[in-house]
Amino acid sequence: MAQIFMDLLSSLTNCLFCFPGSPQLKVNNRSFKLLRLLGEGGFSYVYLVQDTSTSQLYALKKIRCPFGQESVSLALKEAEAYALFSPHPHIIHAVDHAVTSANDKSDPGSKTVYILLPYYRRGNLQDAINANLVNHTQFPERRLMILFLGVAKALKAMHQYRVKGAPGGPQSRQNAKKLRQEAEEADKDAARKARSRRKDAHISEEEDIEQEPLMNGEVTRSQEGVEDGEMRAYAHRDVKPGTLRPAWDIPFLFPFDVPPPGPTLTPPTPDFKTGNIMISDSGTSPILMDLGSLAPSPVHITSRALALQTQDLAAEHSTLPYRAPELFDTKTGTVIDAKTDIWSFGCTLFACLVGKSPFEMRSEETGGSLSICVLGGDWRFPDEESMANGGGRRKAKKKGKGKGREADGERGVVEENDGDGDGGGISEGVRGVVRACLRVESAERPDVDEVIGMIEKVVAELPPDDGDGVGGEESEG
Repeated sequence: MAQIFMDLLSSLTNCLFCFPGSPQLKVNNRSFKLLRLLGEGGFSYVYLVQDTSTSQLYALKKIRCPFGQESVSLALKEAEAYALFSPHPHIIHAVDHAVTSANDKSDPGSKTVYILLPYYRRGNLQDAINANLVNHTQFPERRLMILFLGVAKALKAMHQYRVKGAPGGPQSRQNAKKLRQEAEEADKDAARKARSRRKDAHISEEEDIEQEPLMNGEVTRSQEGVEDGEMRAYAHRDVKPGTLRPAWDIPFLFPFDVPPPGPTLTPPTPDFKTGNIMISDSGTSPILMDLGSLAPSPVHITSRALALQTQDLAAEHSTLPYRAPELFDTKTGTVIDAKTDIWSFGCTLFACLVGKSPFEMRSEETGGSLSICVLGGDWRFPDEESMANGGGRRKAKKKGKGKGREADGERGVVEENDGDGDGGGISEGVRGVVRACLRVESAERPDVDEVIGMIEKVVAELPPDDGDGVGGEESEG
């Protein structure tokens, strides 16, 4: 009966969008109906669209590229990275892309980039965290760890990428290079048009040079000089559950094994950044996306200027509560490697268990700076002492407290499996994974293979979750 109701609800909400006069656009001769704005930020917009011929839903990312402010190469870097790691069961792929002239007479060099992506109705991990908080529920531990095993496997594809190697081999690299070449040609065309306009307006060459777009974080270009089969590692640099959104904008408030409804009628969310870890429609598989922050790894910090540049890029692309300490205070003579992702991975796992990043929670408890908490490794599980004070010791329980609540009233803590509400329901194996990832010294953190091994061991030791079904099956890949 519940299934029939959900199917009817999905059909109804789909029909609500199918009214005459819906704006449409074409991407490479495919027509799409714009249903709603999912969010915006900077020069980009994300729309929920529907293919007019198949009724399939997609997420369409539109990026404006005013000449001198946002280059096509930078805008297409995300699609280039998707092509490089495709096909992978836990990394999103770009369905299509297009680069068009913006037809802006005041800026003849401006371009518009469209990237068509799959649409996942279950949303991202942050949406699931929000749903847990609203419904006073928690992630079943075993299913959660299986999801994170998929995330770790996606990171492994990046951290251990070999030129012309898996997952897509030579064809994926060729597709990525074509995207890079297309972007460079578009930027050259934009530069020619801009120069022509400036020449007609008698603008000096010096001013023209200042308008040239700048590039950073190369993808395929960073492989130059690397032999086929040799490693050219990359780091994601912005692993996180997603962007926190208000409860009325959560696309689903259902457990993993209940089908979500169709698209929801919600207002657009300002400055919304599409979640970096999506959940497949089956609820069993994570999908890592938003590779615009992707960076070659390792980076040897050989000068103070490079250290400051690395910090600035991290401030722009790496979300504060999930950012590794070496990206807060980058020192000359150090090496920034892919273990920045391991730190973010640990923060994200903690957020799924507790309701927020460990350093958000700790800074709210102490009233101190979040960055100071990160640099000092000052965090704790709700029922433990701070890791900065030795960590791992359970706090004495207070008598008479209610179930499902933290002893100090911490609102972000979800109800634990054993019902004591003080974080004691988090199994020791899961805690161990978080602790290993959140070591301040990057050299002390495990690499991605060690993380995968730890998670596989935890999953094997955890008992089946209550009602194991769709979510209890191990995710593909």
